[in-house]
Formats: sequence, C-alpha cells, structure tokens
Amino acid sequence: MVAPILIAGGCSEMINPFVDDVPATDEVTTASIVGVRQAGAAPVMRTRGFEPAHACAQDGTVTHWPLWWEDPFVDKGSMDRQFAWTEEDYLAFPYGLGRSLLNMMGWPVSVVVTPPFTVMGSDGVLSRQALGYDHDPTPLPGGLAPPIDVLEVGTLSVEEE
Repeated sequence: MVAPILIAGGCSEMINPFVDDVPATDEVTTASIVGVRQAGAAPVMRTRGFEPAHACAQDGTVTHWPLWWEDPFVDKGSMDRQFAWTEEDYLAFPYGLGRSLLNMMGWPVSVVVTPPFTVMGSDGVLSRQALGYDHDPTPLPGGLAPPIDVLEVGTLSVEEE
C-alpha cells in the first residue's frame, strides 16, 4: 500500500520523454524584460565614434587523443531538432551497445589504425572517414592545431530605427 502512494506522490516530477517540452527561445523571459515591455520605453541606440567590427577565432579546432569508441548516433545526434525520444532512439540503444562491444573486441585493430599518441583535431564539423562513417575528429598534420588568432571578419552594419 505504501509503494503506490510513494509512486503516485512522485508523478508530478515525471518527465514524458516522448514530448519535446523545451520552450522556444521567444517564450523564455524575465520579470525585468516584461516590466520594460509593459512600460512602453523606446529603445536607445548608442553610437560610438568608430565602425563596429566582428572579431572571432580563425579556427576552433580542439586537440585530443584518439577516440576509438565513436558512435555515429552520438556524433550526428538526432537531426529532427526535437528534444524528445523518437523512433531513432530505439535503433540507437541496441546499435550503441553492439558497437561498443565490437569496438572493445576490436580495440587492438583500432590501436594499429590510429596509434595511441596520434594528435586528433575536432572542429565541430562532421567529415567523411575511411569506412564511410561521419565523425568529427581527424588526424592533425604535425600534431598541431591551426593557430587561434583573432581575425577581423568584417564590419557589422548597424541599422538605426
């Protein structure tokens, strides 16, 4: 009798994994934003005496050691842009377990193909590999990532309303 009461008491905290309940970015707000919008204050555009410039890193490659247990379901993620379980997840569970076991048994082959101290680079872009799977890391020539210098990409156009 106690078990059903405890289970029923925790039901308000249960999350339905089949429904994407993450709010859209325009739905997220704060009390201060609501107060400013209700006051009807006109936005103020501050101008400075120079042209605005956009600066970003030339390359965001992250260096690391080899990843021998990569999984394309993890690398690619779900392409449906939902934060919920889909049909793809029911295939990913057994595939991930089987692939992990196979990678564990074939680990000596992976070590021969990609030696342990090979410096790999991940730039956040999936690339085609030797076996046709899409993974991010690739071996870096010379073991060095491109320099992370700041590069001026261009000026931004600020439109005053």
